[in-house]
Amino acid sequence: MSAAAQSSNGSSAVDRTGFVAIFGAGGHAVSVADVAKAAGFQVTHFIAAGRAGHQLLGLPIIDDVADIDDLDATRFAVAIGDNAVREAVSRDLLCRFGAERFPILTHPSASVSTFSTIGIGTVLMPHSNVGSNCKVGRFCILNSGSSIDHDGRMADYASLAPGVVTGGAVTIGTRSAISIGAAVMNRVCIGDDCVVGGMSFVNRDVQSHQVVYGAPARFIRERKTGDPYL
Repeated sequence: MSAAAQSSNGSSAVDRTGFVAIFGAGGHAVSVADVAKAAGFQVTHFIAAGRAGHQLLGLPIIDDVADIDDLDATRFAVAIGDNAVREAVSRDLLCRFGAERFPILTHPSASVSTFSTIGIGTVLMPHSNVGSNCKVGRFCILNSGSSIDHDGRMADYASLAPGVVTGGAVTIGTRSAISIGAAVMNRVCIGDDCVVGGMSFVNRDVQSHQVVYGAPARFIRERKTGDPYL
């Protein structure tokens, strides 16, 4: 199946059967494992360097994909909450394995318009929503109860925390993180590498590399490369 076919929508374009190994072994990895299982995958391993020999959710943690017996039949999910780190890991894995190995993981309770597109590797958590005519990029996170409304644009590696709500025609830039419970007014554009603080209300555009929060959200500081997202 081509990457384009995988990206055509958030539910029916991806084969829901097979094995999946999850990169990461933290809280986000636990949540992604739940989504993968609910979507019909069998989770086989968690992959986290330096933690081999431990278990998570009763499954083995391994150091590297080389430790997977049936590697050719295994797909992957990158369950790393930090957007920049998730990008770096995803890019490396794409070079090694190709786009076909990274399914869209959609929880059965999520709602995805048939008029919208979802990129490979993106995870849609329980009760998340993608409205009509949206474009969600690669390796994004739409966490539990988050929603991007009609005509929304969410660039690669961006993330919506639990309970985030956007109005229509909102744009969220590459690697930008919208924190828990925030709301974004319709037609607002949020640039690349931004962080919107929890419970904020964003009613005006946010330039790239900015941290904003409050109701209404206000500029707090410039965000430097390598700064944490949370």
